[in-house]
Amino acid sequence: MKITFEGNKKVRVRVKDFDVWTDQPKEQGGDASAPTPIDLFLSSLGSCSGVYVLNFLKQHALPETVYLTLDPVWNINDYVIEKIKVVIHVPADFPPKYENALIEVAKRCLVARHVKIEHEISVVKEA
Repeated sequence: MKITFEGNKKVRVRVKDFDVWTDQPKEQGGDASAPTPIDLFLSSLGSCSGVYVLNFLKQHALPETVYLTLDPVWNINDYVIEKIKVVIHVPADFPPKYENALIEVAKRCLVARHVKIEHEISVVKEA
């Protein structure tokens, strides 16, 4: 990945053949032209869980009207997210026998599993 600065507070991340953009809200000096990095973090978690849920729905020929929402709980003092609840919304006619399985497959998300472990992150300077 290559991260470049693209004017004001816009940041571009080159991931394989894709560009991912971030920006900051106007009240923080940005242009609000793209999600913030924390928005992308939460999106990554939600979409990862979503892929597992979608694969399960397809495998069992279940309706794809299921959707997920994320409910982050912020610790305002430390300015970090303390808890993230992934909520799976199923339609009224969804077969109850699959509800627990949906929860279990969503837990397989690779992003969520990485959040649970402490990582060593080093920042270095190169010329």
